[in-house]
Amino acid sequence: MTFVAGRTATLTVQWYAYPGGPAAVVTGVQVRIAPAGGGTAVVGPTSSGVTAEATGLYSYRWEVPADQAAADYVVTWTGLDGDGDAVTASEVISVASPPVAGGYASVDDLTERLGRTPANAEHLIVRASRDVDRALLCAVYDPDDQVVIDALREATLEQVAGRLDADARAGRRAGFTIGRLSVQASADPGDQPVLIGGLWEQAWTVLQAAGLTGHGPQSR
Repeated sequence: MTFVAGRTATLTVQWYAYPGGPAAVVTGVQVRIAPAGGGTAVVGPTSSGVTAEATGLYSYRWEVPADQAAADYVVTWTGLDGDGDAVTASEVISVASPPVAGGYASVDDLTERLGRTPANAEHLIVRASRDVDRALLCAVYDPDDQVVIDALREATLEQVAGRLDADARAGRRAGFTIGRLSVQASADPGDQPVLIGGLWEQAWTVLQAAGLTGHGPQSR
């Protein structure tokens, strides 16, 4: 799972007596967060802030610093089972750079998606984020829900990619001139990007999968 620097990451762990079995009683739970590549832990080990939600279910709210390095981190949980034996659980999470001002994605996100950093990357992200906002005018959602945050970021990145792809196709269709000979490239209608409610198809699909579409009329 990916969390954004500067926001709260809610981490959870659930222990079971055995695979597919009932929840196990675990006490003395601590959490530790460290870079996946090795190095000093950025959290813990600590029990401070660890909350028991139910039998064997614990949570920890990590206030991710705004300047936290974008990287993968290993979250390790430790505790004692009913027999006093040590138990552990771990998962890998990712921290992403905070989005640009007025946008849902960061320049790092866009560079990773495209394999390059386009000119005016921040401007492209802000424009794409506005497109996403227009598509969600009638939607009701929790902006702090991690699923929503991920969907808005992914849709923004797909919208930028779709816009760049459409611009590139338009440029290729422009044709060229050699002396008195003018050549115009023909476009295959079945190979054209599709706009849905002002969003390129892939961006719309991301929002649809997250349940953020179908809430009323859209505005282009």
